[in-house]
Amino acid sequence: MKVLKFGGGCLKDAESIKNLLSVVERYGNNIVIVVSAFGKLTNILQDIYSSDTKNFSSVVEFYIKIMSDIGFNDTMIDNIIIKYLNPYCESADSEASILAIGEIVSSNILSTYLKMLEFNHHFLDASKVIKTKESGVNAEVNWHLTQSSTISHCNKLLDTANLPILTQGFIAGYSDNNSNEITCLGREGSDYSASIFGSVLAAEQIILFKDVNGLYNKDPKHNHQAKLFTHLSYDQAYTICNHPHTVVHPKTIKQLKKSEIPLLIKNFNNLDLPGTIIS
Repeated sequence: MKVLKFGGGCLKDAESIKNLLSVVERYGNNIVIVVSAFGKLTNILQDIYSSDTKNFSSVVEFYIKIMSDIGFNDTMIDNIIIKYLNPYCESADSEASILAIGEIVSSNILSTYLKMLEFNHHFLDASKVIKTKESGVNAEVNWHLTQSSTISHCNKLLDTANLPILTQGFIAGYSDNNSNEITCLGREGSDYSASIFGSVLAAEQIILFKDVNGLYNKDPKHNHQAKLFTHLSYDQAYTICNHPHTVVHPKTIKQLKKSEIPLLIKNFNNLDLPGTIIS
């Protein structure tokens, strides 16, 4: 089994979302698809949390445009608004619950879109299986509960049909709270989510799809002399990624080294390029 993770930079507009199916179909049914919030939506939600008004109108408008551009009819758009957008925006009362809106709504739009294209799959709410020891936006994972819950939920889904599983990155659930409080794994934590699913489910490989060709020694967007690494050890990759503007969350590298699962970083927009392998 492989874990495929798609960041917000790969899902920033209708064109990129339409490209998702052609990518995941390359990998067969035995996959877990982990998705982030579309584009820079988490940054928008962070600004909303920091503001006094808590006005989500820009978020609603963003999603309506995306849904319209990928071919949703009015009924499908209304269903997403009524079932996900309005309830989560109205009930959000903490930083974690506000930031989580991006992953929750984006993943359900993607699930609806893939069903529209007759791509059969299971949907898994990550907050039901990845459990944390505390509340908040940088919560520590409760590995014991996460392992038992993830294996149990995934086995139940796969027992009904051997289909790909679509889930969210970044979000989790507080393990000691009966109210199903949503927590988060830290900014850019969707990479870490992919490593959690990969470790718990003993994946053969994790593939992170990015909007760059792989790991470089410098930022290629600002330095044309930047060197692309085709292969790195876990320790080498951790050193490169352990800074604020990294391509890969450093906790991801640390977890995959512990689990001995190879990581491949691929360019979502140019799949023919080899990318960077970390092992």
